[in-house]
Amino acid sequence: MRYVIIAGGTIDLEFAKDFLSQRERDKMYIFACDKGYEACEKLGVVPDALIGDFDSAEVGVVERAIAAGVEIKRLNPVKDDTDVEAALVKAMAMAEPDESIFILGGTGSRVDHILGNIALLAMGVKNNRYVILLDSHNSISVIKPVTVHIVDNKPGQYVSVFPYMGPVTGVTMEGFKYPLKDATLEGFNTLTVSNEVVEDEGKIWFEGEGYLIVMETRD
Repeated sequence: MRYVIIAGGTIDLEFAKDFLSQRERDKMYIFACDKGYEACEKLGVVPDALIGDFDSAEVGVVERAIAAGVEIKRLNPVKDDTDVEAALVKAMAMAEPDESIFILGGTGSRVDHILGNIALLAMGVKNNRYVILLDSHNSISVIKPVTVHIVDNKPGQYVSVFPYMGPVTGVTMEGFKYPLKDATLEGFNTLTVSNEVVEDEGKIWFEGEGYLIVMETRD
């Protein structure tokens, strides 16, 4: 099963449509978060659940979702988490450890929301779930120690890594234009920005503690 969270940020509809078409609808569980339901309507997709405090969705969204048979989870607008986090908690409870959870619409003009959603990637790893923040230019994930992250060699793709919440030691990057071997990343420079895979695939892993953000990007 593929779990997809459609948030209320910027969504490239053609990219999202192509992504969703890669798997049969009955093999996906789709959460819409608040304004994300409007994106679902534009995509011609009926989500399985709609979660939110509905502070950003247009008037009538909930009524339309109910008419379409969508499960509604209404959140209190005075809360300690975002709508996306609430959806992710439900998705993690449903998903098996080897099943990925994708967040679409989790990037856009609000940098605070982007950083918050990157924190949710780490929440996923902490709970043994693989969560990917995805848009038409970026695929962002977080890895934990010893996990080997494979990056395919794709034209025009750049790979950047950053330590999350503290230094990361023993970082190795093989198959890259600028390889690393047992490096320590403290997060106070741009050493690991815009690398490129030069072999069939690149491999990233680290032996120390902490978490590593991996960004696969294109212009």
